[in-house]
Amino acid sequence: MEDFELKTEKGGYEKNDVLAKIDAYNALITVIDDMKLSDAAVNAELERIRSMPVRKAKGLIFGGSGFSVKDTEDYIVELEKQVLQKIML
Repeated sequence: MEDFELKTEKGGYEKNDVLAKIDAYNALITVIDDMKLSDAAVNAELERIRSMPVRKAKGLIFGGSGFSVKDTEDYIVELEKQVLQKIML
């Protein structure tokens, strides 16, 4: 997977939400690599991760600083592709 940099921007995504979702994807990838879950359990975990909220950062008047929306969405798409490729093997 290519290197991704999650830049910070006003009105971006809440950093804790993004990091939690990325960690969940990476944990799922590790579990798939170790073959510790059934296909049904992998699919259930993938759906749980997909439904994890990624909120916009809040500020006092305008949106707060958070991870870039575009960078975050691009990275999550790549993680999703990685999971799907591993499931298909």
